[in-house]
Amino acid sequence: MTKHRLTILLAAMAIVSLCASTGLAAVQSVDATTAATQYSQMRADLQATTDASPDIVAARALEMRGKIVEVAGEIVGRTTHDADSSGPLSIVIRPDKTDSSVFVDAPQDYPAIEVGNSVHVLLELPAQAHPLDHYVLRAIVLTDHLSPGQRNSAVRPATKSEPTEYKQQGNAIKPDPLADLSSGDATGQTSQELRQSAVARPGSEFPSNEEWGTTDAVNAWSAWVSKRNPRLSNLQARLIAECVLYYSQKYRIDHRLAFAMIRYESDFNPSCRSHAGAMGLTQLMPGTARSVGVSDPWDIRQNVMGGIRYLAAQLYKYEGRSNYEQTILGLACYNAGPNAVKRAGGVPNYAETQRYVKRVTDLFRQLWEDGMP
Repeated sequence: MTKHRLTILLAAMAIVSLCASTGLAAVQSVDATTAATQYSQMRADLQATTDASPDIVAARALEMRGKIVEVAGEIVGRTTHDADSSGPLSIVIRPDKTDSSVFVDAPQDYPAIEVGNSVHVLLELPAQAHPLDHYVLRAIVLTDHLSPGQRNSAVRPATKSEPTEYKQQGNAIKPDPLADLSSGDATGQTSQELRQSAVARPGSEFPSNEEWGTTDAVNAWSAWVSKRNPRLSNLQARLIAECVLYYSQKYRIDHRLAFAMIRYESDFNPSCRSHAGAMGLTQLMPGTARSVGVSDPWDIRQNVMGGIRYLAAQLYKYEGRSNYEQTILGLACYNAGPNAVKRAGGVPNYAETQRYVKRVTDLFRQLWEDGMP
């Protein structure tokens, strides 16, 4: 059995599906014992790494690239790539004895992929993976179908840091800490400087753009924003681009992530208002707006400042995690709220939140790959 085939071992009446690059090759029904045997054989054939720390796997460290790794844990979330699609999906697995989360792309839906199932999975991280790529599912079996001797219990201590080169491309957080937000306090009082700037007219606090973005960058992003919302005036599109570039630099996050976030929050509509009461480009709720010093959420500059400031605060809560986990958990906090993420111990099992996290990270990655300045 080759590395490019996929075996899915299902529930009591398990189905094993062998996929080659050309599509589904065969389907057959087997019992639980046979499913466990075939999974174990697949693990041996693929020479899967079975003793990697779950935290190392979740961090998608360099040594995981190009390898097949085994993870044992619980499925805590699943979402299709598109709201109306029944095709490819992503699942979230929380490995045993850790609070990390592993995002996995599955080629299609299977009955075994249900939230709450305890499973063993074989995963592959492509050798040329981008920092935001997910693992690819190669095999899955319900843990209950494996005998104790067949089960994985890797708990080797995790490495504390990753190689520097792994963190460069697609890094959501820039190296400097967030200066004017205290650690872990996303809704505390704003500093005097921010309270003053919140009521300033658009652009009045901007230094020379040589400090935060070139003219070419502003022009490129203005055009990109205009393409997403053609109803914007040229002046509005340019102001949005300038604000995102400036406040991303100020709060030390990657501006590509901020642009991706706003794209899926409001489609760059400054007048956007949700049924829940979220307002403006970054969809600030009234309480959140007040907490980050926004007095007028319909003001483009104030709204962008507040949204990026709040996103940065969520990202910095997870600055000890890998860049990938920091990004997805920060986005989950922005969408579902930090308390929901804390209760879930990771990305909550809300279809909307999981879809949001995937879409924003996918666009973030695409902006990197497209070479947007």
